[in-house]
Amino acid sequence: MTSNLQMDGAVTQQVTKADRAGFTVAMVEKALQRYDAQGREATVDYYNSPESVDGEWYVFIVDENDEIIAHANPDLLGESLHGPVGVDITGYRQGEAIAGATEEGRWVDYIFLNLATGNQEFKHTWAVRHDGLIFASGWYQILPDLSRRAPTKADRPGYAVHLVEQAIQRYKTEGREATLEYINSPANLDGEWYVFLIDENDILIGHPREELRGQYSIGDEIGELGVDITGYRYGELLHSVDEEGLWVDYFFLNIATGNHEYKHTWVVRHDGLIFGSGWYQVLPGLQLGATKAHPVAYTVAMVEQALQRYEAHGREATVEYYNTPESADGEYYVFIFDEDDKLIAHANPDLIGMDLKGDLGVDVTGYRFGDLMLTATEEGLWVDYLFQNLATGNQEFKHSWVVRRDGLLFGSGWYQVLPGLKVGVTKADRAGYTVAMVEQALQRYETEGREATIEHYNSPESVDGEWFVFILDENDHVIASPIPDLLGEDAKGDLAVDVTGYRFGDLMLSATEEGLWVDYVFLNPVTGNQELKHSWVVRHDGLLFGSGWYQVLPTLATAVTKAQPAEYTVAVVDRALRYYKAYGREEAVAYYNSSASVDGAWYVYIFDENDLLIAHANPDLLGMDLKEELGLDSTGYHFGTDMLEATEEGLWIHYVFVNPATGEEETKHAWAVRHDGLLIGSGWYE
Repeated sequence: MTSNLQMDGAVTQQVTKADRAGFTVAMVEKALQRYDAQGREATVDYYNSPESVDGEWYVFIVDENDEIIAHANPDLLGESLHGPVGVDITGYRQGEAIAGATEEGRWVDYIFLNLATGNQEFKHTWAVRHDGLIFASGWYQILPDLSRRAPTKADRPGYAVHLVEQAIQRYKTEGREATLEYINSPANLDGEWYVFLIDENDILIGHPREELRGQYSIGDEIGELGVDITGYRYGELLHSVDEEGLWVDYFFLNIATGNHEYKHTWVVRHDGLIFGSGWYQVLPGLQLGATKAHPVAYTVAMVEQALQRYEAHGREATVEYYNTPESADGEYYVFIFDEDDKLIAHANPDLIGMDLKGDLGVDVTGYRFGDLMLTATEEGLWVDYLFQNLATGNQEFKHSWVVRRDGLLFGSGWYQVLPGLKVGVTKADRAGYTVAMVEQALQRYETEGREATIEHYNSPESVDGEWFVFILDENDHVIASPIPDLLGEDAKGDLAVDVTGYRFGDLMLSATEEGLWVDYVFLNPVTGNQELKHSWVVRHDGLLFGSGWYQVLPTLATAVTKAQPAEYTVAVVDRALRYYKAYGREEAVAYYNSSASVDGAWYVYIFDENDLLIAHANPDLLGMDLKEELGLDSTGYHFGTDMLEATEEGLWIHYVFVNPATGEEETKHAWAVRHDGLLIGSGWYE
């Protein structure tokens, strides 16, 4: 029989730890050799001993029932890959992937505790099935974005999740009674933030508001806990939560303001209890009661009812219903877009089948509201634009609430009659007010002349909150702006490239006398933050007059630079998606095959529906298959298999690849997103 020393030496002589992937594969091969030579019992005993550990490397073994029978951490013995140990801190179920290993072996990447450092780190594991068992080992990688620092309140979803995790940790360490005492104390309340607790019988037992404690959390009528002011029965959704957690959105009283506001709540079931926390969103115009007198609440309620119908009756019945006259309520109706952005339900049958990315998503002013609407998530989004009111037959200003669910887009809205775009327009009508600002500037130019107009719009007096007028001359230089640092800047230069890398200046300069809407990220001088700006620009007498309003998006709270490579990579891919939506597949592929699209080490690549590369900075790779050699790095890791699992939500993959800028193999961190059947990605090298 081969000795331990002989087997260990045979492996380490061939591969060193400098080749981490190779050393990992060798560790598993060594374990398989030991199993074949010494049998199951001796092998399991050995890999349960400290002697088997080599720094951060160790072998773990899983039996026929997917339970761990050998591991460097004895606390994990007997745990199932399908249980909590098989889910990492991001929610990724790596246990399912490991359990799917075959005799050929597979790489699985996830976040796991590094016993050598005591930290959660990114682990690259090689797993092989042999004789019904799974043998595996891996190495760790420290990623900058896996900092253990708690999220701040600026990251509202992250902070809500953090508060719930803290509460569950308190429960585990201090017990139920102490946790409940804390939740019901003033120490739990931090402005709008707090944790609440629901018991096994759906009774609210922990909450800063004493009058709510003891109430049943699944009410039947407005005014009862579990039913919001629109009549939406959110309590039933709270009740359905499991250990994986769930986001639930509803209207609730904000203790900090005393108003009913839209609340985004993260809830998790633990030990039979429901732990939750959330943040509030102020919806302009919201008042108590979901009646037509309160159009914001009524619109949200219409969409919520549609989502409830979808969950209860399914897709086919829901689409059929919202294509009937009975589903319309005066000017209120529900519309639905499918996964391909095609309209499948609407009160106007003539529109069925139209594409939101096409003419349907462009209003009479030229504003492409469809592009903004398509960015809606499960949290919902307000989109304002001009659209025909079927009840009056007129083009009117429409305020729509849209929500993404199961790949579909559900929406509804109400109309507002604008008496004109020159008078009677208030800031509540942001698009109308913006157009009016530009119209006023044109009138001033005609009556007072160029010099006086420029002087006025360079003065602080011309600024109206977040609204201001800017003017470009015949050479595309800024000649009027309340931000002095911008004067003289060229709209063909860096000024017109936003923090995501989008060159909005090219589109802006194409404006004619008819006017054009341009959306991009820009500094809001009122808040000091980079925010999404919707600008209306008009060409007049050789000059370009423009103004716009800002929209706060959580992901655009601060500027993104190359000093933040992960965020910058996501921004590059977001820009590519916007380019694709704006110009179509053919132009997008052509652009990202051009040198003009390359930004230093950053470039975009695109794979088609057959997993073939159709756009890349290196033309020699075009036509190659991600499932084959292209998707296999020099360590033997088949990153292509993992990359193909990317969805519309996006996916990070880490592998070794040749950096076109240096010609050297380097570690690449790639972000890939699935859209319209294509795989669009970018990354940075380290």
